[in-house]
Amino acid sequence: MQDWKAFLTGLEPSAEFSDETAAIRTTQLALEAARLGTFAVGAILLDEKGVPLIEGYNQTFVDGFRSDLHAEMVVINQFETEFQGQQKPGELTILSSLEPCPMCMARLIYSGIGSIKYICEDPLGGMVTRLSSMPPKIQEMSRDLSQTWALADCSPGLREAAYLMFEESRAEIDQRVVERGGDFG
Repeated sequence: MQDWKAFLTGLEPSAEFSDETAAIRTTQLALEAARLGTFAVGAILLDEKGVPLIEGYNQTFVDGFRSDLHAEMVVINQFETEFQGQQKPGELTILSSLEPCPMCMARLIYSGIGSIKYICEDPLGGMVTRLSSMPPKIQEMSRDLSQTWALADCSPGLREAAYLMFEESRAEIDQRVVERGGDFG
């Protein structure tokens, strides 16, 4: 993972991509998660002007095993604790380094966050590209909230780096679980 740190440190945001600055920070958070031995996923919550409010990273395998501490969940938990009634969720954007999984997607819908962006698709666990597979009531809620779901506008190199970092961390965790005989803790 050290090569990724050098890559991200040397990366300058390009004005060509509107989400590049936040995407770089999100990917740095993903690298921090990987450094801690968990999935390389980061997330950042932005206000209506694009100013970061909260940032977080996956903590599933930090201090034991917590299946609920995906990066998006960590950010939403903090938002709901610290900003209750102070911000309109529909005006906010969450940017994740990885396409949200089914659990995170449902939570994002219920949170009411208006715009959900992700740096790279997750063909194995991502749900945004399979929104039509969600229960009809959940799909309806997202439509009624006018939520937008989209790939972040960032450089292809950053998109590839976020994906490869996640895949490396997933492979390391899969190997640990196998070595422990299926024990996630």
